[in-house]
Amino acid sequence: MHKRAKFLFSIVIVLGIFFRVINIDQKIFTGDECITQVRAAGYKGESYGVDAYKGASVAKLLPRDQLVTAKDISRFQNIQAQPSPLDTLRVTATGAPQHPPLYWLLVRFWMQVFGNSVAAARSLSVIFSILTLPALYWMCWELFGSAVLSWIAVALVSVSPVHIFQAHNARPYSLWILMIVISSATLLRAMKGPQNRPKNWIAYGIALSISLYTYLFSLFILIAHGIYVLCEEGFSNTQKLKNYLLTSGWVLLSFSPWIAVILFNFNTANTMTAWTGTPVDSLTDLIWSYVKNLQEIFLFWNIHFDPLTPLTESSAVFFLGTALTLFISYAFYFLWRNSTRTDSTRKEWVFVFALTGVTVLTLMAADFILGGRRAALGRYLYPSMLGIQITVAYLLGITFKRSTTWRVVVVTLLSCGILSSAASVQTQTWRGHPDFALQSAQLINQAERPLVISDNDIVFGLMPLNTQLSSDVNWILVSEFDSITIPNQFSDIFLYEASTELQDYLKTKYEFEAVYKYPYPGSFIWPEPPPSILWQLKT
Repeated sequence: MHKRAKFLFSIVIVLGIFFRVINIDQKIFTGDECITQVRAAGYKGESYGVDAYKGASVAKLLPRDQLVTAKDISRFQNIQAQPSPLDTLRVTATGAPQHPPLYWLLVRFWMQVFGNSVAAARSLSVIFSILTLPALYWMCWELFGSAVLSWIAVALVSVSPVHIFQAHNARPYSLWILMIVISSATLLRAMKGPQNRPKNWIAYGIALSISLYTYLFSLFILIAHGIYVLCEEGFSNTQKLKNYLLTSGWVLLSFSPWIAVILFNFNTANTMTAWTGTPVDSLTDLIWSYVKNLQEIFLFWNIHFDPLTPLTESSAVFFLGTALTLFISYAFYFLWRNSTRTDSTRKEWVFVFALTGVTVLTLMAADFILGGRRAALGRYLYPSMLGIQITVAYLLGITFKRSTTWRVVVVTLLSCGILSSAASVQTQTWRGHPDFALQSAQLINQAERPLVISDNDIVFGLMPLNTQLSSDVNWILVSEFDSITIPNQFSDIFLYEASTELQDYLKTKYEFEAVYKYPYPGSFIWPEPPPSILWQLKT
């Protein structure tokens, strides 16, 4: 590869690493991330919706209908010796069995060492995301044996906004992406190497087991790998096929304890994931949501782009998303055509097609047959996104030296990633929209002696606001309306994310004033909900 091209890709990769480490504590801590901390700390919140585990529950341990401080609430996000790691395992098993426990235990041990700050909670994801880059180079080298293609794939992923988003997210997805890549690379090494090297198959089995204990959808990776091995070996009684079947059987056996946990707590897992099967109003909007997922692999729209272009986020999906969809479709055709024309007996295109297709096609089939929006959720599609990025890298790696046009395409795609990532890491929300919790916290903190009242879910609903409040701000967490007594010592009384029933009850005693109203932006299958309002009570 030409030195100037390698220098360009090196600069892009350095930028990608910079985007991953900069401002990791700037974004507001989301409800999902609060669940991460609470679960890792060994507590259960209301949103888990189960009573099988009679252990420490945030809802039961926090006093209700009386004064508590922001510090009282935040202590459930701090890792202590008690609850123990065993409690973390129990909470996960009984409250969210669809999430295997490895990541939550790793976060727990990590935060015990580095503290309970937002940066500490997210830094583990940053490390996993950075490690993905050399692992991806290895995977592409094992698959295609091309340095140019490997460099381009790493450069595309390094500035891909969806990867940088997950690097700043205290959730298991960065670890899952890393293990998808490592398990794929170890399989390719085992398939290439001599048949009598068990260490390669052992490495593959360990990597795939870690992947399964990270995220349940790694079962799709196991299926994709099986399709590749069968296409390579056929149904002949070859040693490699035997090794794969033996290894995959061992992997499933090692994962069987958690499969038993899921089956034993199936109703809980089904309840926790039922929202993904909620029917969408429009099939067209569902399809455009799929297109949006494709666009965001390379370009993440930020509202700060609106005044710079005639496009809005929706029109960008219509025009740019459609163009990228056509481009990606051509890349897959090019990979298939180019691979089948070569004399090589290896079926690299089958590997990439299976890695990409198994997950997304399964979820799309579930959407169309059962109803729902599973394939519209980008976090479920990282195997498919990786397959798309590798396919695009293959197209660009082959054509990069042929013409200036293809070099412009490379620069354009990398520039889109750099531009959208640079915009997102500087703002307090990923798309640049205001945030209701963040704006509300600023208003509440300005009050001399504020009190906040709510009956919302403590972990998912209230902790994102609580992380932004001064530690001495007082709350009343309502459970019984008739038990509400508001002391006189507060200068300002705010009502935050309260139910309609609580609002109606308090309106019989107090006058309300809206001090902040936030209209959530809608997007295709996510219609615009009623605006959230921070109310101030007049006593």
